[in-house]
Amino acid sequence: MKGKLWIWLGGIAIVAGGGALYLLNRPKDAVKWRMAPVQRGSLKQRISASGTLSGLIQVTVGSQVSGTISNLYVDYNSQVKKGQPIAQIDTTVYAATVQDAKANVGKAETALADARRQLARAKRLFADKLIAQADLDASQVTADRAQDDVSSAKATLAKAQANLDYCTITAPVAGVVVSRSIDVGQTVAASFSTPNLFVIAQDLTKMKVEASIDEADIGQVKEGQPALFTVDSYPETQFHGRVNQVRLEPVIVQNVVNYKVVVQVANDDLKLRPGMTANVTILTQVKEDVLKVPSAALRFNPSAFMPADDAGAARTKGSGGENGRTGPGPARPTGQSRAAPPGMVAKRDDRVWILGPDGKPKAVVVKVGISDGQATEISGEGIVEGTQVLVGVEDPKRANVSAAPLTGRGRLH
Repeated sequence: MKGKLWIWLGGIAIVAGGGALYLLNRPKDAVKWRMAPVQRGSLKQRISASGTLSGLIQVTVGSQVSGTISNLYVDYNSQVKKGQPIAQIDTTVYAATVQDAKANVGKAETALADARRQLARAKRLFADKLIAQADLDASQVTADRAQDDVSSAKATLAKAQANLDYCTITAPVAGVVVSRSIDVGQTVAASFSTPNLFVIAQDLTKMKVEASIDEADIGQVKEGQPALFTVDSYPETQFHGRVNQVRLEPVIVQNVVNYKVVVQVANDDLKLRPGMTANVTILTQVKEDVLKVPSAALRFNPSAFMPADDAGAARTKGSGGENGRTGPGPARPTGQSRAAPPGMVAKRDDRVWILGPDGKPKAVVVKVGISDGQATEISGEGIVEGTQVLVGVEDPKRANVSAAPLTGRGRLH
């Protein structure tokens, strides 16, 4: 019985040992990397923004006098010429004021004529030594005051006449009426501020888009750069324009600083209308015949999908430089590598990953240039057209979190 027991125990030990050996030495499932080639081509750096369309020259017409609107001569979309009457304010009160001012001028002129006659008589009497010098001086003062009264009365008449003329509202420029905010019978009050009655666009065949550009991107926008934009009314049509002005005035809304950029656009077919919202793309830089990779390659962190030992080795190996230094010492976390966002040019070293001869990821230090958001320009030693770089894995659920403690600051694909 003891012999059989030892045989059983020996068999169990052999089976257990074989199972443990198999578990330790069985082949591990290989990571299936997703690759993308380094390509050569063109890149267009863009800045996107939104803005509002308006006439290139758009004038708001107001009133300098108060009163009731008695006539309207134009309506929405009316074509007007410079100096053409477009509205009329009731002139009853202002016409009466003019008549009163004219009467005052007449009174002042009559008083002046009488004062001059009195002065002439006083001069003759003084010459005959019949009156004193003080009497002559008094006559002279009376004549001078009468002259001043005439000047004052004429100024009052000119003011009254101007107010009467202002009752006829005319177009300051030739163009089309795009807005009207008054009706016949409405009272216009111009006592404290000038009321806005009409908006006239001088020429709708030439329009502009005022786009708001973030302070992080405004340094790359220059006058003369081409711009493209779409409007919701014609989503399939792409309109072309050019940056005409980059304003220095900051516009601060909830602590966010933006700057206005004016894009001039031709509107010969009159499809575009004032007030439309435009989705603008400004081409700030175009490069031809450059090496580029998908931006995901600069954000990918392969150490999250590698065994801990291999991940540690990958972080300390590379092609040298800041991101892939050899020898002891910490390397820059791979999870912090990222592509330059659209509209930004990175000035620092970055890294991409390739598969080494042993089939394991290897970091290659590169310099990144402009980006269109999907692809990024790169350059560096060992980077040639056709080089396959890592952009992700087929099964991201297999990430080895312990192998990449810094992946919380990077993106995994």
